[in-house]
Amino acid sequence: MKNVRSAGTQAERMARTALRRHGLYFAKNVASLPGSPDIVFRKKRLAVFVDSDFWHCHPTRFTMPKSNARYWVRKIAGNVQRDARVDRELTSMNWRVIRIWEHDILADPEQAIRPVLRRLR
Repeated sequence: MKNVRSAGTQAERMARTALRRHGLYFAKNVASLPGSPDIVFRKKRLAVFVDSDFWHCHPTRFTMPKSNARYWVRKIAGNVQRDARVDRELTSMNWRVIRIWEHDILADPEQAIRPVLRRLR
């Protein structure tokens, strides 16, 4: 567990690289915003989160661990609730929020960042 990163994951790096290929500039891991978004476009007020399929409970790709199930149910449910709260806080601050799944970025970064590109245009 100590090797699990909260920032600088492979998926985040791939998403940032794909965005840079489009000539976009952004801030990363902005702690001054709720949830410390992974990628932030300040002028456009757009916050992008790269969510792990496991830690953020992807609807189809998440599998609950069999051992210590009670702990994991609480932990994952807490993460999902926190994500919803962060989205509401950012929205109330007039920020737009996009969440991209890790698996989608690893499979096809260009396809995964299309929602971001659409919002920026």
